[in-house]
Amino acid sequence: MLRPFVFLLLSLVLGFLGWSVPVYWQLINSQLLEVLGKETPSLVDSAANQVQLDHLGVASIFLDAAESLEVGDTELVRNSVAKAEELFPEYAITGGPDIYFDQILRIDPQLRASTRRELIPNLIPSQTRATLLSFLDNSRSTSVKAVVATREMAGTRQFMPVYSAAGQPLEATILLSALLIQGNHFSPKVAADVRTLADNISDAYAVSDLERIYFALFSLGKRMNWNQLVSFLPFIEDTELLEKVAAYARNNDAKFSWIYTAIVEMESAESVIQYLDTYKEEGLEDVGLALSYGQGALDYLIQQMQQVERPAARLRWAEKLPWLLNNPTILVPASHNPASFLVIKGLLTALSAFCLTAFWIQAFPLLFHTFKRERKPPVVVDILRTVTLTLILSFLIILITEPGVFRTSQTPQPEVRLEWAFQDTVESLFTPTERTDTMDQITIITISIFFLMQIAVYMAGLIKLTEIRKMDGSPTLKLELIQNEDQLFDSGLYLGLTGTVLSLIFLAIGVVQASLMAAYSSTLFGIIFVALLKVFHVRPFRKSLLMIVHKES
Repeated sequence: MLRPFVFLLLSLVLGFLGWSVPVYWQLINSQLLEVLGKETPSLVDSAANQVQLDHLGVASIFLDAAESLEVGDTELVRNSVAKAEELFPEYAITGGPDIYFDQILRIDPQLRASTRRELIPNLIPSQTRATLLSFLDNSRSTSVKAVVATREMAGTRQFMPVYSAAGQPLEATILLSALLIQGNHFSPKVAADVRTLADNISDAYAVSDLERIYFALFSLGKRMNWNQLVSFLPFIEDTELLEKVAAYARNNDAKFSWIYTAIVEMESAESVIQYLDTYKEEGLEDVGLALSYGQGALDYLIQQMQQVERPAARLRWAEKLPWLLNNPTILVPASHNPASFLVIKGLLTALSAFCLTAFWIQAFPLLFHTFKRERKPPVVVDILRTVTLTLILSFLIILITEPGVFRTSQTPQPEVRLEWAFQDTVESLFTPTERTDTMDQITIITISIFFLMQIAVYMAGLIKLTEIRKMDGSPTLKLELIQNEDQLFDSGLYLGLTGTVLSLIFLAIGVVQASLMAAYSSTLFGIIFVALLKVFHVRPFRKSLLMIVHKES
C-alpha cells in the first residue's frame, strides 16, 4: 500500500536534485559567473592597474563602468586620477603622459589649454587644424600623406566636404586619422584598409567606404580622449568592427563604458561584438553583469557565447540550502564541464519521470490496466506503456523547469540606416535588425512536442491492438472490437489538426512565435503516424481475422 508513495517520494527527490544541477540548456547560470569572478580582478582593481600604467583615460572609463554597475568603491582610484589631472591639466585631453601627443600640445597652446576631454571638439578650431596640418606635412610616412590628401575628396554624403563652409568636422576627423596612422595606433588590417581607400579617392565606392570609417572615428573621437582612443583601437581588428563599435557607442551612450571595458579586458573587439550582435535584447545587460562579477566571469561569458539566466527561485532557495545550491565545489566543476552536468541533469529528470510513472500506474491501476484484472498484461505492452509515459513526463518536466527552452535563437543580419546631421552631431547610425531563421529554436521545440505527442498516440494504438490480439474471444468479436476502436486509431489525425489550429491561433496573438512550419508539421505527423498504424498494423491484423472467419464459415 505504501509502495506507490515511495515512488512518489523518490520522484520528488530526484526531480529536486535534477533541478538543483546548476547548468541550463543554451544558458549560463549567473551563479557560475559569480563564482568564477570572485578570485579575479574586479573593475576597480583593473582601473587601479591602469592608473599604475599612467593610463588615466582608460582608468576613468573603467571607473565609469564600475559606478554605473554599482560595484566596488571607486573613490580612492578616482581621487588618484583627479590628483594626476590637477598636477598636469593637459591630462584631461591626453588621458596620461604620451610623448607623441605631447609634441602637438607644445606647438598648439590653444589645444593644451583646452578643458574639454573629447578629441574631436578640441580639434575643430581652425588654429588647431592648421597646426595639425603643418605638423603632419612634415611626416615621412606615405600613409599619413595619403590620408591627409583625402581632405580634397568630393562626393561625401554624410559629412560636408572639407572645402565647404561646414567641412570642419570632416577635416578634424581626417587629421585625427592621420595622427593615429602616424603613431601606429590602428590594427594592421584597419591601417592597410585606410591606406588602400585613401589611394583611390577618385573611385566613388572608395570614397563611400572611407567616409564610413571616418564617421566611426568621428563617433569615437567625440566620446574619448587620446589615451582612451589609442588604448582601444588596436583591439578593433577590421574596419567592419570599427563601424559596429561606433554604432554601439552612438546607440548605447550611457552604457558604452561597459562595451569599452569588455573589449579592453578581452583584448578583442570581435568576440565582444559577436556576443552583442547575437543577443540584441539582453546581451549588453549580460556583459554588464559579468563585468560586475570580475574578469573571470567576463572571460567565461564570452567563451561560452550564451545568454545569462538569473534563476530567481534557485537564488531564493540557495539562501536556505547553500551547501547544495550555492556550493563552489559544485559550481566550479559545473562551469568547466557543463555538458557532463547536463547529462547528469537529464538522467535525474528521466529517473524522476520514471518514478512518477510507476506511482501513477500503481496508485491508479484501473486507469492503466486495460486487460482483465486477473490477467497480467504482456511484457511488451507494459514496457511500451511505461516508456511512453516516462518520455512524456520527462519532456513536460524539462519544459517546466528548463528556462532556456523557449528562448529564441538569434542570428541577426546588420542593415545600414544613415541619419543626417552637421558639425559635432554628425552621426551615421548602423542599426542591426533581426531576421528570424526558418528553423529557429522555438520551431524545433514545437515540432519535437508534436512528434512526441504523436508517438504517444501511436503507442496507445499499438497497445490497444495488442490487447485485442491477445484477448480470449472469437475472430468475429475481435473484428467488431477493431471496428469500435476506429476513433482511437484515427485520433492522431484529430490531435494533429488540433495542434495546427492552436499553433496558428498562438502565432496570431503572439503567445509563441513559432513558424508556420511548426504549425503544419502537427497535421503532417498525424497523417504519417495514422497511416503507419492503420496500414502496417490494423490492416494486416484485420485481414488475418477476415481470413479466419472466412475459413470457419
